[in-house]
Amino acid sequence: MGIKEKILEDNEKLHNFIILLANANDEPVRGRTKFQKMMFLLSNRFDEIREQCSYDKDDFGPHSKVILKELEYLDQVGVLSDNSSEIVITKLGKEIAKEIIKKEDSDVLRIIKEYKEFLNDLDTKELLAYIYSAFPDMTGKSIEYEKLKPDMEKYIMLLVKKEKITAQRAAELLKKTQNYIIKKMKEEGMVVLR
Repeated sequence: MGIKEKILEDNEKLHNFIILLANANDEPVRGRTKFQKMMFLLSNRFDEIREQCSYDKDDFGPHSKVILKELEYLDQVGVLSDNSSEIVITKLGKEIAKEIIKKEDSDVLRIIKEYKEFLNDLDTKELLAYIYSAFPDMTGKSIEYEKLKPDMEKYIMLLVKKEKITAQRAAELLKKTQNYIIKKMKEEGMVVLR
């Protein structure tokens, strides 16, 4: 039995999600940190993978040793190519993804694509500012959190400017009023629609 058949026969949810994420939007994931954060958000959304990931607080926020091991495994068997700066799905991985997609719920596929689109083009500081603001309980061991803390508002406002989040979401993340965010948007020359 080849690796394609083995993965498809096992139908391991975590492998499936990792493969679908790597395959989504026909673009590589820009680094392990982003991959970890994408899977963290997905694990918070889907119970079936949350239990398998076991995320802990780490230097750069939520980190899963399980995800790292799964990436290494899928790289070793030729499903993904992980050179730490990019995680790319291989031809074999695309073939497997095509089969998984046939069986997966369309809402799950849509959410995976949305999360990848949302996070993949953020720089590291924007990414971490979002994660730290949205999940403050994951800042405990982070070496980056203290460095980012004074500029958290700046990075969250950049996400508003890039239209990654709404003014309402920015207000929630920063624990400010929506009027405060709208005022900041006006100060920064952003278009404010009411």
